[in-house]
Amino acid sequence: MLEELKVLLLVAVRNIALHKVKSLVVGGILFSGSFLVVFGLSFLGSIENTMSQSIIGSVAGHLQVYSADAKDDLALFGSGFFGRDDLGEIPKFEQVREEILKHPNVASIVPMSFENAIIGRGNLLDELFERFRKTVRSGSKAEIAAMSESIRQNLRTVRTDLENEIKIAGNPDDIKKQIADVDLALSDSFWSKISTDPESLMIFLESKIAPLSGEKEPLYLRYMGTHPELFSNEFKKFKIIEGENIPAGERGILISKRIYETQLKNIVARGFDNLYKGIVVQDKSIVTDISLKTFATDLPKQYLEILVQLTGENRSLTLAELQKFMKTQETSLEKVLQDFLTVDDKNFRERFDFFYKVIVPKIRLYSFNTGETINLRSYTRSGFLKTVPLKIYGLYLFEGLESSDLAGAFNFVDLVSYRELYGRMSDEGQKELEEIRSKIPIKSVENAANLEDSLFGAEAQIETRAEGPQTAAVQAKPAAALEFRRSQSGRYDPAELKTGLTINAAIILKNPRRIASTRAEIEELLKQAKLNLRVVDWKQASGTLGQLVTVIRAVLLIAVAIILIVAMAIINNAIMMTTIERTREIGTLRAIGAQRAFILRMFFIETMTIGLLASAAGSLLAVTLLSILNVKGIAAPSDFLSFIFGGPKLYPSVSAGAAVFAPVAVSLLALIFTLYPAFMASRISPAAAMQDRE
Repeated sequence: MLEELKVLLLVAVRNIALHKVKSLVVGGILFSGSFLVVFGLSFLGSIENTMSQSIIGSVAGHLQVYSADAKDDLALFGSGFFGRDDLGEIPKFEQVREEILKHPNVASIVPMSFENAIIGRGNLLDELFERFRKTVRSGSKAEIAAMSESIRQNLRTVRTDLENEIKIAGNPDDIKKQIADVDLALSDSFWSKISTDPESLMIFLESKIAPLSGEKEPLYLRYMGTHPELFSNEFKKFKIIEGENIPAGERGILISKRIYETQLKNIVARGFDNLYKGIVVQDKSIVTDISLKTFATDLPKQYLEILVQLTGENRSLTLAELQKFMKTQETSLEKVLQDFLTVDDKNFRERFDFFYKVIVPKIRLYSFNTGETINLRSYTRSGFLKTVPLKIYGLYLFEGLESSDLAGAFNFVDLVSYRELYGRMSDEGQKELEEIRSKIPIKSVENAANLEDSLFGAEAQIETRAEGPQTAAVQAKPAAALEFRRSQSGRYDPAELKTGLTINAAIILKNPRRIASTRAEIEELLKQAKLNLRVVDWKQASGTLGQLVTVIRAVLLIAVAIILIVAMAIINNAIMMTTIERTREIGTLRAIGAQRAFILRMFFIETMTIGLLASAAGSLLAVTLLSILNVKGIAAPSDFLSFIFGGPKLYPSVSAGAAVFAPVAVSLLALIFTLYPAFMASRISPAAAMQDRE
């Protein structure tokens, strides 16, 4: 047996050397197939691993639980449709928490509820006049005079814009009235009121002049109500980078650093940042890149975002520094700013550095700063607009996902504030409401017909004429003031975070490898407790994003299958052609005593030799390339891929199973497709050796 095997190997090596073209074709196909399988499966496995870390480590946890009555599927990163998803409610989180924590593989459960909110941001002149009002209150005559002059300079710019607008306006009369208001605000007589009647001056500026600047686009925020301390403890990628976490019992919000930089930053600074990323980081050009060209074109149009913030001494100082930098004698700060903001590939880096070094220290860089209060507005489930003031306690990011828009899409508020925006009052709020009701006489209305009389009095009482002096009425002692303690203090009982309403909750496991079995066991626990809830894993909870790897894997496997089938068909044809060419050789072997089984084994050994050598070489090349990439990394070309890669670079690792499995599987597949040609070769008769080949 060993002697025969030795002979077969020698014959196989000889035939491979003699039939180089066939050997190269078959070997090349098997080499490529093995490389594709090893590299593709290893690469995909690395993406699945990094993506799972991004999703699990940011907001999803290993499992998510929510109401089984939900009309929509839970999609933490968006369902892909506009509108508000209907996920039902978990009315008593404490019950769910108690049942789920009974499972030995559950480490923690974190309540969370998602919603969208709006933050109004006023306009440029609103911000300018607000600062001026504070300056007037300070009483500093020097500062008031300096800022008054700055406002007048800005108003001259507004007037110029209106004059340009009137040339193309369909209804110029309205603009003429606006110009008249600006002219009044520029007059010396108007500003003479600053010492005698500052309030009427401010009212005119705020009501007549400020609207001319137009409203800034409102900021739309996706926020999550949660237990701030518990969330930060369980999600390890979560890092506070400025300020602090929301303290226990305090109302507040944590803003995403990504949103802070891309939406709350001064629009000119954002333009410079986008250009810096494209030109310096990504080595692109304004001339050839459409998006960079758009940023560069829009930048000079945003000069007012800087101009209105430069007041008093800062204004003249900035003009002098810009004149020196731009080497110009132009005295109009407006024109110098526009020229400065006109950038190209050559002057960008120098102007970027100047902007951040000289101009930024003189302006407000962000719409809101840590420690300030914002008004978060959202529609309750009953359709009413609700506003809750929240202090910005800090900025956060998910470590390794700093540049990802997906990971940075969330802003975090305490769960109690979320419930108020949702339209659900806590136990403490209900108690306070009852106290307020007890101080107000309430009369029941028996039917709708009596509603108007009940609210406004009978017809004879609708209007009464007050005659004579009203001094006594004015001096009457007012009723006892109603106290709204929660709105004054903003505090709540920290225990409320572990009870009451939530929409969904993240489950953190001790052993993530048991995720499938744990999910089934938790479902059974909840069923026994008669809690109508649904449990899903992180892939399902993240919506279409979580299914991305499954789709990619399916596409890859289908592509590999198609490629291998085509490749095997080519191998089959190549061996068939070689068999025809080797008819005399095979016939001679048969004539000197070789049996059909020997011929079959000879073809199998040839195919297996080529297959193992070629596929092993393909696998080795894939392992080598993956090892190099594991050290150097693959840069994420987009913010979306930075989330998929788990950071700015992907460091793919080798799948040992694929590296071993691929050569064997590809060789066996080639062997299967060799069966028919080998069978045909074994049927060649000895007489064929005596015939001339046509």
